[in-house]
Amino acid sequence: MQAESFPLPLVMRRPLVALHVFDSVSVALDAAQEHGVHHFPVCEGGQVVGMVCTCDLQEVGMESRVGQLMRPAVTLPMTGSTTDAALLMRAADVGSILVTDRKGAPCGIVTRSDLDGEPPVAAILEDCRCEACGTHHHLHRY
Repeated sequence: MQAESFPLPLVMRRPLVALHVFDSVSVALDAAQEHGVHHFPVCEGGQVVGMVCTCDLQEVGMESRVGQLMRPAVTLPMTGSTTDAALLMRAADVGSILVTDRKGAPCGIVTRSDLDGEPPVAAILEDCRCEACGTHHHLHRY
């Protein structure tokens, strides 16, 4: 069965809430609570150099730097679809995809929870769990 797809701009969240490599875990958790987000691009010198989710921050010291905990960013052009995003999340074992504009600059983010409302697309991700916490919010296949 073909999953119903929507263009990424219809589901992506913007503006992006970014952290800097030198931000502490404490700063990241405060930003997560303030903005109601779970995934952050991590920047250095105005460029995205990685991604971090709040689950990555659970068992480290509050003064640890997010730059030490980040993972590589996974991106998809804004011309992609929700099915493309789900397939890429599954293949890369990530819980979010940075959406890029025509120039390759990040312009939004799509998370697993953004795809949960689409049963055919959500089915692509159903056997994935967060590596850090075991929830469905982030991806890691068992």
